[in-house]
Amino acid sequence: MDPVIIVGAGPVGLTLALALARQEVPSVLLDEGPGKDEPRPARTVVLREDTAALLERLTGMPLAELGTRWAGWRSMRRKQVMREITFDETEPAPLHIAQHVLTGALRHALARERLVRIAPDNRLDSLEQEPSGVTAHTRGPKGTWWRGSYLVGCDGPRSTVRKLLDIRFPGRTAVERHAVAALRTELPWPDQALLHRAPPWRTSGPSAGEVTGRPLPDGVWRLDWLLPPGKDLVTPELLLARIRETLAGWTEGPTPPYELLDTGVHTVHHRLARRWRAGRVFLAGDAAHLLGALGTQGLDEGLRDADNLAWKLAPAWHHGPHEALLDSYQAERRAVVAARLRAAD
Repeated sequence: MDPVIIVGAGPVGLTLALALARQEVPSVLLDEGPGKDEPRPARTVVLREDTAALLERLTGMPLAELGTRWAGWRSMRRKQVMREITFDETEPAPLHIAQHVLTGALRHALARERLVRIAPDNRLDSLEQEPSGVTAHTRGPKGTWWRGSYLVGCDGPRSTVRKLLDIRFPGRTAVERHAVAALRTELPWPDQALLHRAPPWRTSGPSAGEVTGRPLPDGVWRLDWLLPPGKDLVTPELLLARIRETLAGWTEGPTPPYELLDTGVHTVHHRLARRWRAGRVFLAGDAAHLLGALGTQGLDEGLRDADNLAWKLAPAWHHGPHEALLDSYQAERRAVVAARLRAAD
């Protein structure tokens, strides 16, 4: 039986390969990059408790030690606390972790897997499927033909797999834009995340916006500033001014010392693919949906896609396709993500 072809070596593709291997299903992971990830402290993910537990089971690594579990979450408007949550056994704390740390843990676990082959420098450019399997062609220094039993597109928002299948991807573009910075500093609430709307040091109007602070290990924070509508360039001067005024506002004094580690712009899109399955080809993660509230939900749902699809592909690979079981992947996961999109909107 041919392996499952996984297109895309981000966290969702890596997780799917591991989950299939745990059920004795071989896979080929087509990675258009060089096979390693650039450290980006400002690119982080927030994982719910059961998603983090899934990854710990698959990798065999204590991911909680590589990220941070928050003690609480506060929502403020100007100087007033609107809502406060303390995480405990009844309200489990999420795990906040840098994405490159997460992918590093997944790649480390995959390096020990005999059933997974990672093929770097391979970018998909065509695929064909027949009743017995799927044939894919890649370009690049190591481009070639690949034969698989099934193929899963985990290749992100601009998914080549989705485009080759001519699957529509309707939704909303640029729902929100955030300027992002990762920096090392001391704040008055070391273990708590904060959503601060209309902070008092900002003027009224669209520029008042909101800022989010989320702690990471080693005294590092990720800060996100909601930008006004439009496509205005986020200049280094603008970002540094936001950092200084935010830190000074939160500490109620002069700007405290800080070390700027990384910056970026995060754009939130809301999109949902019409179909997540076409014969022996499936979509997962950002290839199937784009979802964001404070930049945290998309990857968590993508990892749940991988978990759901893996156990349904396993019996199909071992014993032959069970169409109703394979169809249930789209029925179950698409409904959940659709509901979260409605809630986020």
